[in-house]
Amino acid sequence: MKVKTIIKTGQLFMMAVLLAACANEEIAQDKKKENGTEVPKGGVIFAANGPKASAKRLSIDGEEETADAKTRTNIKHTPGQGADAYWTSDDFIWVKDKNGTWQKSTGTTLHDGGASAEFTLPGSKADYADGCEVRYTGTSVTSYGAYNRATATAVYPTQTRTTANDFSKAGEWGDCGSGVARNTGNPDKFNFTLEHKPAYLCFLPRCENADLAPNIRLKSIKITATKVHFGGAGRNILADLYNFTDGENLLRGGSPFGNNYIEVTLPNFPLYTDARQEDNATYLVVPPDTYDFKIEYTIKDPTTNLETVVTDTKTNITLDKGNIYDVTANVEPRNSNKYYMWDAKKDYWYGHLRADGTPDGNYAYEPSDPRYYHEGSSAFSATQSCKNCPNVNEMFWYAYKGDAHWGTGGNEIYAVGGHLQYINGVWLKKKSKIMADEHITEAQMKSGYPKVSPHDWRTSTGAWPMRTEPSKSPVPNHTDYFFLPALGSYDGSSFYSISEDGMYWSSSSHPQNNNSAYILDFIKGYIAVGYSSARSYGFSVGAFK
Repeated sequence: MKVKTIIKTGQLFMMAVLLAACANEEIAQDKKKENGTEVPKGGVIFAANGPKASAKRLSIDGEEETADAKTRTNIKHTPGQGADAYWTSDDFIWVKDKNGTWQKSTGTTLHDGGASAEFTLPGSKADYADGCEVRYTGTSVTSYGAYNRATATAVYPTQTRTTANDFSKAGEWGDCGSGVARNTGNPDKFNFTLEHKPAYLCFLPRCENADLAPNIRLKSIKITATKVHFGGAGRNILADLYNFTDGENLLRGGSPFGNNYIEVTLPNFPLYTDARQEDNATYLVVPPDTYDFKIEYTIKDPTTNLETVVTDTKTNITLDKGNIYDVTANVEPRNSNKYYMWDAKKDYWYGHLRADGTPDGNYAYEPSDPRYYHEGSSAFSATQSCKNCPNVNEMFWYAYKGDAHWGTGGNEIYAVGGHLQYINGVWLKKKSKIMADEHITEAQMKSGYPKVSPHDWRTSTGAWPMRTEPSKSPVPNHTDYFFLPALGSYDGSSFYSISEDGMYWSSSSHPQNNNSAYILDFIKGYIAVGYSSARSYGFSVGAFK
């Protein structure tokens, strides 16, 4: 059964009038507050009718803005159209009054979540001239002699982040800006828009090794200015006290500090095979200039408790004031030098890596493929990927006079089996040490082995030297010796024996066995020079010292 509620016409009309009156009064009050026509109590209003900063978003890597970029915390980002930093409740501004004194705001009112804000300044509207200067200096400076919070900012060399993708605290890292406040005609209100003076870097690291990425964390990012093109007097300064008394330019102070680096400690941000802004984006404030940068990413494997530094370099990078620049990098540590068929033009998996960095299994099997080995019979030397490898005679000297020691590579850490690990290999005497100890020249080393009645293994074969066993004792020193990691090998699409077996191509073909070439081969139990049964294997092309 339906129940009807009956209200007399007169009552209904009276209620409607009362409700409308209340609503209109609330709307009017809100409009007064929003438009600034309501006289504030205890001060004058300076209204920022826009975000704290509107920055064009660029990339120092030449990568375009992606359509699926995520919204930042306290920074509203429209793909391809830059980014807006929103005001927060603890922001404040400075305004220069008619007497030339900087006055600090005493209250902050946010609108639309910080898309705009109103700041209460002491005094009355008569205390400030039309066109008076407004400063935003963040909170990085307290007091350093002549520097004060109204005219300076500080970029500190050591910083900490606790939250990923958080731009809201840029004022703590050296953000600053200035603007001109204009009389609105309202009783106690000025309007202004800030122009920011620093540039901003947004680091977006990734690890393209799909097995390793879930098992490592990002501990810190250190950026070093190896060259500042226009910094003045050749000073490679990045972190400093910066004065902008003219309201436009950041002037390097150099005291109490002046460092060419900024290092940010992070709370073990996760890494993925792609850049994920919401999980590990890290922002820095830097003075505008043109730089050469060295960027060091420290990663750690909590399982093995090992950490390593992956270094990236950027040169001739121009950073303009008010812009945000994305800095992308694959922070995968060394896990191998590239594998090659003998003297191929391209490496074993060139053009055949999946998006996650793993091989797709399609190895080269036709001579037209640039990954295919260098064909040819009889004795000849490599001209492509193996041309700088030691020749077979040099390999003999390394193998039998190099005082091989089996062990790990000291502080060298590799990605093996999805984790950071030390990898096994051999330590060998450097070429200069072998020549000094054996009293031979480099020409002798290249032309034959052994020293007495030398045999040129490049053009003929003879009685094969016996294998020798690497010492298990620690390497005598790291000055006279260098490390060759046991990086395993490829046979077709199958991969074998990383950290157990090392096979390195020489630059010499075998003089009699067609489609064979000489190699250095080592495991824990032996080191020897041999030759491969086929040039189609994927072996290492290493840098011998």
